[in-house]
Amino acid sequence: MAEDPRARRPPSAFPLWGALALPAAALWGTVLGLFVGVFFGNAAIGAAIGAGLGVGIGMALLAAAIVIASGKL
Repeated sequence: MAEDPRARRPPSAFPLWGALALPAAALWGTVLGLFVGVFFGNAAIGAAIGAGLGVGIGMALLAAAIVIASGKL
């Protein structure tokens, strides 16, 4: 007998934006920090600061996604 396609796997409670938050925020933070660093005269420091801010924002979004997913269990 064939399996019922609806019974394969339950839908994930974890939101997609939570999974993409950390890498996307780190990437955008680096790019934006690079542009700000070029504007102020040092691209490397701007990129490093932007990446750090991006990772921090990404972690906050990831934590929010974990809280939302735990409420759906």
